Amino acid sequence: MTPSDAVIPPTLLSAVVAIGRQAGLSVSAWFSGTGLAPVLLDDADVRVSLDQARTVLRRAVAALPDRPLGLEVGARDALLSFGFVGVAMRTSATVGDAFRVIDELHRASGSLADFIAEGVGGDEIELYLRERWPDPALLPFLAEEAFASITAFLRSVLGETWAPNRIFLSYRSPAHAARYQRFFRCPVHFGADADRFVISSDVLRSPIPTHHEPTLRTALAVCRSLIAPTRIRPGVVAAVEALVNAHLHRPLSMTEIAEEMHISERTLRRQLAEAGDNFGAIRDRVRERHATALLRRSTLAISAVAAEVGFRDGREFRRAYRRWTGRTPLAVRTSGDGYPATEGYPATGT
Repeated sequence: MTPSDAVIPPTLLSAVVAIGRQAGLSVSAWFSGTGLAPVLLDDADVRVSLDQARTVLRRAVAALPDRPLGLEVGARDALLSFGFVGVAMRTSATVGDAFRVIDELHRASGSLADFIAEGVGGDEIELYLRERWPDPALLPFLAEEAFASITAFLRSVLGETWAPNRIFLSYRSPAHAARYQRFFRCPVHFGADADRFVISSDVLRSPIPTHHEPTLRTALAVCRSLIAPTRIRPGVVAAVEALVNAHLHRPLSMTEIAEEMHISERTLRRQLAEAGDNFGAIRDRVRERHATALLRRSTLAISAVAAEVGFRDGREFRRAYRRWTGRTPLAVRTSGDGYPATEGYPATGT
């Protein structure tokens, strides 16, 4: 995978955008030229690329220079910070089990950095933060968010008085360093040789009162599906797919899509060509995917399915669907498995 592949859930971006809006900032400017738009972040199927995420986060950090933005994001409840990973953590049997969930599945939470645990078996455990693609401008945000998220989770299990033993950060002390002390309530050392979070190893044996095995199994399955490399797409392709999907009732033109993405139509066309795709093909496959799902899983009349995917004329939809799939909508509706039950279905089903 490369930094341009759209594989990251936009959890972090959603949280940062919410904070920016609360501060009265024009967050749309953060997305200019990225091929993303704030409205896309609420779509559960949307994935962003590392390049897109880093660009938006750099702009957010620059727009809020006096705030510990990562600390504010990470200090929220684990279910907000980690998403389905947080559900898996909160329903694990022990803190050690929850940490194993983080180790395996943290990317499903939209994280942009990784953890390496050392010292397991001794009196203390050190969690090292590793950026996937080093970016000095973002390191403070990433470290704040990661360490604050773990602290907030452990306090939800062990009580609000819990604190890590020590924290080491490789960057210089920021203007808001006092906020670190107030939140973490432990020694925080800046200018260290690595970014690490030190806790007592006996924490791992602590039971989690919200443990629930059926919910844990479900959450783990969802998290694994979120990071499964089934359909890796360049970020610009994923963004166009999401915008087309969000406006199926009133299809947007390529010009309107480009405006939503804060780029010119010419730039969008070029970026799609570089990704080996084009707008018409993306629009067709999003429409086909949604139409097929409705034909298989709903009782909507075929004319209503046509309207759901942006066709005013049912005959035009049937022609398009047959061009996309080689089958008629009625054949897909009748077969139950997406394949014609018999040959010779007419192209005029309603």
